[in-house]
Amino acid sequence: MPRTSPVPFLRRPLPLLILLLLALATALVTVPAAGAAEVRGEENVVVAADEVVDDDLYVTGGSVVVDGTVRGDLLVAAGTVTINGTVEGDLMAAARTVVIEGTVGDDARVAGQVLLLGEQARVADDLVAAGYSVETRPGAEIGGDVLLGAYQALLGGTIDGEVTAGAAALALAGAIGGNVQADVGSTDATGAAWAPTTGVAVPRVDPGLTLTDAARLDGDLSYRSGTEATIAPGAEIAGDVVHEQVAVEEEPAGPAGPLALLIAGLRRFVTLFLAGLLALWLLPRTVAGAAGTLRSRPWLSLGWGALTIVGTAVAVVAVLVVAVLLAVALGWLTLAGLAAAAVVTGVVLDLVLVLGLVLAVALLAPVVVGLTAGGLLLRDRAPAGFGRRAFALALGLLVYVLLRAVPFLGPVVALLVALLGVGALVVWAGDAARRSRARRRADRGRGGGAGTSPGDPQRSGSQLAGVQQSRAQDTGSWPAGHEQHPTAGPPRTGPSPGQPLHGNPPHERPSEGPRTQGPPQQARPPWAGEAPARRLPPEPPR
Repeated sequence: MPRTSPVPFLRRPLPLLILLLLALATALVTVPAAGAAEVRGEENVVVAADEVVDDDLYVTGGSVVVDGTVRGDLLVAAGTVTINGTVEGDLMAAARTVVIEGTVGDDARVAGQVLLLGEQARVADDLVAAGYSVETRPGAEIGGDVLLGAYQALLGGTIDGEVTAGAAALALAGAIGGNVQADVGSTDATGAAWAPTTGVAVPRVDPGLTLTDAARLDGDLSYRSGTEATIAPGAEIAGDVVHEQVAVEEEPAGPAGPLALLIAGLRRFVTLFLAGLLALWLLPRTVAGAAGTLRSRPWLSLGWGALTIVGTAVAVVAVLVVAVLLAVALGWLTLAGLAAAAVVTGVVLDLVLVLGLVLAVALLAPVVVGLTAGGLLLRDRAPAGFGRRAFALALGLLVYVLLRAVPFLGPVVALLVALLGVGALVVWAGDAARRSRARRRADRGRGGGAGTSPGDPQRSGSQLAGVQQSRAQDTGSWPAGHEQHPTAGPPRTGPSPGQPLHGNPPHERPSEGPRTQGPPQQARPPWAGEAPARRLPPEPPR
């Protein structure tokens, strides 16, 4: 089946959505910090016909209707937006449906499913539009250029400037004062199987380029398409018509049945294995530590995985709500620059959270679970060395891919792997943070911290044991010659238990009780180390 549109970005909605978000964020950042603005956020926002907003207006809500006058710019994000009044500045709108029946004094930048400029619409400068359907009806006037990207577009009315369009279906049915440059689909392409359901009538535009009898072009017509344009006899083109033939590639019929499952599984295995090798190379301790955590505490990892995924979703919504509320509060204080910064910060934080969760669920979680499963299959619970870990990872991922290919069982396996892998990463990260804090405290204690004597055997022993235990947990093994006794003290440097000190009973230790013999012991600085054992002067010769 031929592709619906040869325009690359129209077949990939995610890059187009990112570009639109960046454009809106840039518009927010460029708001002057010293300027005043009015912020409104309600379910239904209405600017009455006799109402005049003297400043810029920022609006969020379910339904936004502007019947009055906005003397500045209008920035709106809502479900439906209707402009019946006048916006003297720029219009920047993102909504499911955007209808302009009034006047925009400068540029109009709109994005949504259905975009409509009615018969009374007036846009003084450029129109930038992106969506499923873009329509300008007869009587609409655009004083500048038109730049659009959509599945279908019907351009009627009057356009004083040039038209640059990318669409699967484009129809010109009005007067255009400049050149037209279009990248369109083929006339023999199949129509879209989906169309948005809104309260605005969506016109039907045939695939390819069509010029109706009402089309009037004062410039040239240049278009790229797999087929010739359909030009009505009454259409008038003052300039040249240039058609660049585009070879419409046939979509190759993919394999079906077991072969399709085999190819899909092979692609998944190669993707995860390469990601796992990269993780073992760049983050060896993280991957190995998370695998060890999953082996020792699987149920805890499962619970923390569920909490992390649900908590991230809640955090994304909370950050967005806080950013909007903060922007509203700053707008009331006439701090438009800070309000814009708050919104941009919230959007960026949400993108970071979502991207981090997607990478953890799609790549890191299968790698951690695969390494754990491969080690268990090889009877090597903690493979040492890059080669053995890579082999264990390949074996575990092979089992995971085979289970994913089983009908009805594959989604369950994918969910369990995501929960276990994400939870193991979270638990290991928490343990690593606690061990790092314990090591820092021990290092400060050995360095002569406040309230700690360098020669205190009780504190030195506990600190040394804590450091040894932390290092053992990091590496998975204890140093040679040491037993796993967390409360073991430091090695003895003085006399053995059976050799009493001179002048002291055997049952007394040098550090217990006040000394009754010899001069008082002077305090030693921290850098001097431990005090040597006290020696008595030699006896004089008899």
